[in-house]
Amino acid sequence: MKVSLGRPVKVNNFLTTLNITLIANINLKKMEARDGQAIKKILTASSNRAAVGAYEKEME
Repeated sequence: MKVSLGRPVKVNNFLTTLNITLIANINLKKMEARDGQAIKKILTASSNRAAVGAYEKEME
């Protein structure tokens, strides 16, 4: 699964609108890689809970 913040230009345009310091493209890629793994773990745990809940409901 690929998680992306969007193209670096879009991110920096958004930050400019908010008057926030821009982020270098290489740093954005590092953040995407790190945050993507965290998001993947959370999504996996959520999916597992939903699957267990659906199974238990089916067995009632």
